[in-house]
Amino acid sequence: MFRDCGECTACCTWLIGDSFAWDFGAGKSCKFLECNGCGVHKARPESCRDYQCAWSQHLLPEEMRPDKCEFLVSVEKNEYLKVLPINNKKISNETREWLSEWSEKMNTPVFIID
Repeated sequence: MFRDCGECTACCTWLIGDSFAWDFGAGKSCKFLECNGCGVHKARPESCRDYQCAWSQHLLPEEMRPDKCEFLVSVEKNEYLKVLPINNKKISNETREWLSEWSEKMNTPVFIID
């Protein structure tokens, strides 16, 4: 079971993708993102329905929800994690160390995109 995104909409702005041929990502929000979430949630594209960040998959602790910690962690090809800062924030050395320890413990590479 996945965690509920709640108020987090980081993937709607920071992941590169498209929704009904409208490009979004890298700081440009999806055209259908409204103040209370996705305006086309029930009819959203398959790529949006299928995406679950590492936090939503319970791979990260509660405090690492993307809108709270200001980075988005994606599971890529079920092989590695990609960490993407949001709002142009730098990932702290403490967080880098935590991710490094997690990577070693889980035997899963973690790549931080700066």
